[in-house]
This record gives sequence, C-alpha cells and structure tokens, in this order.
Amino acid sequence: MTKPLTALCNHCEKITDVDFKMKHHPNRIEETYFKCEHCYYHYTSFVTDGRVRKLQRKKDSIKGLRNAAKRLELQEEINERMSLLKYNLINFGRADL
Repeated sequence: MTKPLTALCNHCEKITDVDFKMKHHPNRIEETYFKCEHCYYHYTSFVTDGRVRKLQRKKDSIKGLRNAAKRLELQEEINERMSLLKYNLINFGRADL
C-alpha cells in the first residue's frame, strides 16, 4: 500500500492530503488540480492540451539509451508548453491564448 501524497497549503499553512482531480476546459484543455481539505484553496498542478498529450505519447514511444537525448528534448518541450498553459490559465482564466 502506498502512502497518500501530502502538501503544505501556502494559504492556510496546514498539511493537506492531495487528491488529484481533472477539469475539462474548452478546446480540449485538461487541468489537473487539488484543493486544500481545510481552506479549499485551488492548486493547479498540470495543464495539458492536445499538442502536449501528443508529445507525451511520442516521448513514451521512444525506447533505448541511444534515444535518451531525444526523450529529454521532447520532455523540455512538454515542460515549456505546460508552463505556458498553466500560466495563462491561472492569470487569464484561459489556457489557450
């Protein structure tokens, strides 16, 4: 049995269990988030779109040590795209700007 994932809430400063939930937004945007069980503060963890999910599938299909550099390059592209989507969703209410 695995231990539940916990986090320290920056809002109320209490320890909370992390229970990831998924929310679907327009244009096939998916937000993975959790809420503090004490103050219900909303923490966005990941935001993906069709392009990110396609890159993730491509990265997962690449096997072998010789292709490690290509996998790393794809992961960096995924991280950049996800950061942009998350920033736009949090600050502007839409990820697909």
